[in-house]
Amino acid sequence: MIGYLKGTVQHVDEKDIVVLTQGGTGYLVNIAPSQISGITEGEEIELFIETSVREDAIVLFGFKKQEEKKLFNLLREVNKVGPKTALAIIASGTTGEITSSIISGNSKFFSNVSGVGTKTAERIIIDLKDKVGNLPVDSTYTGKSEELRQVLDAKDGLAALGYNPIQIRNAISKIENKENKKAEDIVREALRVIDGKR
Repeated sequence: MIGYLKGTVQHVDEKDIVVLTQGGTGYLVNIAPSQISGITEGEEIELFIETSVREDAIVLFGFKKQEEKKLFNLLREVNKVGPKTALAIIASGTTGEITSSIISGNSKFFSNVSGVGTKTAERIIIDLKDKVGNLPVDSTYTGKSEELRQVLDAKDGLAALGYNPIQIRNAISKIENKENKKAEDIVREALRVIDGKR
């Protein structure tokens, strides 16, 4: 099983990249869309790999951080969460944000992800709440469930307006002191960031 790759990016697509190792072998690796946007052809890259063996194919999933790979594997343990859905969840936020959502019981965070229904979102929280203790939690929100709720509600609001997870994540990351603001204020500031007025 392949667990780690280091090489040069030869090709970048919407959902995967080709990594050429020093030995001359090119590996096709599935990557979360939020990470692909920052990868360019010709750059050196190191990835933690999860190898998925199916009857008809061997698929490689790549992650820049070990904790992302661990979270990916935990999500796959949940009934009705396959590799593609787990990868979509990983793309929806940082490991800390996803872990915080599990701990705080915010099922909306997961039900907003394509392919995740309400029941599956609730199952993710029930199944993983006691398993994510070793993963990082967003330090901004540790022990502050109400502040976390405001940020997550703001993300829900932006998603309802039609913005994709990458736009939402990038905009909210640029807002200072968001943990002390209400959801509607975070939405307003995020819209200004997206519109280029900040």
